[in-house]
Amino acid sequence: MAHESSGKMTKTEQALVLDPPTELHFKGPFSEVTTSYLKLTNPTDKLIGFKVKTTAPKTYCVRPNGGVIAPKKNVSVAVMLQPFDPENDDRSRDKFMVQSVYVPDGENYHDSLWHDVPPEGLMNSKLKCVFDIPASSSSEATEVKAEVIEQPKVKAKVVQVQESKPSDTEAAENKKLHDEYKKLKSELNDVRAENSSLKEEGLRLRRMYDSRTKATSAKPESEMHHSSVKKQLFSNYLLVIAIFIFILGFFIGKFIL
Repeated sequence: MAHESSGKMTKTEQALVLDPPTELHFKGPFSEVTTSYLKLTNPTDKLIGFKVKTTAPKTYCVRPNGGVIAPKKNVSVAVMLQPFDPENDDRSRDKFMVQSVYVPDGENYHDSLWHDVPPEGLMNSKLKCVFDIPASSSSEATEVKAEVIEQPKVKAKVVQVQESKPSDTEAAENKKLHDEYKKLKSELNDVRAENSSLKEEGLRLRRMYDSRTKATSAKPESEMHHSSVKKQLFSNYLLVIAIFIFILGFFIGKFIL
């Protein structure tokens, strides 16, 4: 029991043997109820009453949280941690305390016994809470997250390649249209060259006409020929333009469709 030393009362040393003695370990993940066990052993020849207290009573459930231990016997206490999020809820300061008291000889244990014991007669032991987070769970979560993010990117690339690749039929048709366009362009250049030649011939005939028929009002045969040439040139020019517009429209329409 307590004794006086230098004018001060000292507390009684803990009689119970705690296992574990100083720390309660809880192993994650903590998405479900996690249980840690505390073994209390009474090595004495007397009855010992005990209580288990915590700084966070809403977070833990203790069974049993109090009672009596017979001489040379032990009691297993289950400490159940409620689910919580380690990233957003800091529980590192949680602590437990085991209080015990001797039951007087010839008496039975009852709750009122605690009120009759002076503070120096209480035996106290404190335990810290330690939370063990498995390293594998965090790495697995990272791998799953990476897989979820990367997978859509790969699919998007495949779809893009498939959509940008033209079919063999479309490629052959485009080549055919391109060849037709080159052929028509060559024919148009030939028509333009012929038209230029006809223009030069018309100018030559006109100069001859001007030099020979300045004094007469009658139209000679050369003038009639010159007029016929002009009409022919104009008709050819209109025909070439019409053909070119039709072919160009057909070619553009094919590419758009």
